[in-house]
Amino acid sequence: MTQTLLAVFDSFQQAQTARSRLEAEGIASADITVHARDAEYDQPGTADTRVGTTTAGGTSGPASSYEHEGMVDRIEHFFKRLFGDDDRPEEVGHYQEAVRRGSALLSVDVNDESSIERVREALYAAGAVDIDSRVAAWRSGGYAGYDRNAPAYSDEQIAAERKAFPVVEESLEVGKREVNTGGVRVYSRVTTTPVSESVELREEHATIERRAADRPATAADLKEGSVEIRETAEQAVVAKTARVVEEVVVGKESSRRTETVNDTVRGTEVEVERVEGTVPGTRVDEAGKKPI
Repeated sequence: MTQTLLAVFDSFQQAQTARSRLEAEGIASADITVHARDAEYDQPGTADTRVGTTTAGGTSGPASSYEHEGMVDRIEHFFKRLFGDDDRPEEVGHYQEAVRRGSALLSVDVNDESSIERVREALYAAGAVDIDSRVAAWRSGGYAGYDRNAPAYSDEQIAAERKAFPVVEESLEVGKREVNTGGVRVYSRVTTTPVSESVELREEHATIERRAADRPATAADLKEGSVEIRETAEQAVVAKTARVVEEVVVGKESSRRTETVNDTVRGTEVEVERVEGTVPGTRVDEAGKKPI
């Protein structure tokens, strides 16, 4: 079953680029049609009608009402062939309005249902616009529906409508980084501290005592002999013993904390204001009293 996909592009050149992309995807050129002001319609019995394009004789002027009506008739015939005369979807008028405003409408007939998604992706990749978003923008400017009798947009009107107002929104991204906040360096030195200790020392000295005596001598007193008495004294002996009385353990520990970052982000808002038009005065033919 053949299905027809429609896509809107901002220019005829973009639509042609999309056509080339589809042909590269294997879609036959005969299954692709571009409807636009700048499109050529080389059909039997019709002339080449290029609206507002450059020809061999120079640059043509704005689209005439006749050329615009011819373009409208062709698109009407196209949608009549798709949907018939009755019960046309509302979206049909949106597509016609897009062409009136200078866009290009590309239609592609897809015979293989499995290729529909691939064709749709190729159209979006080529720059197809979101028609729903575009219609929403038109409605904010007063668009109420497609009017067949409305004139085609001039080049100036197309350029004015294509002017983009960027909507900017800043986002706050909070990351984290590791910084050096200092540290601890530990030194080990040998220190000397004066100390004093008291110790009691004992000494032994020989004593000689002479006592006066008056008694008869005995044989024991007449013997020779000797007695030796040694003197002793205690001296202070100093010995130092090193003992570990404390250990300093060097390491590091990690902890986590939550920090709330307060800042402001900037953005822009685009406000659409409806500007009412002015109704020009009506000139009257004085002879026939009829509006001109």
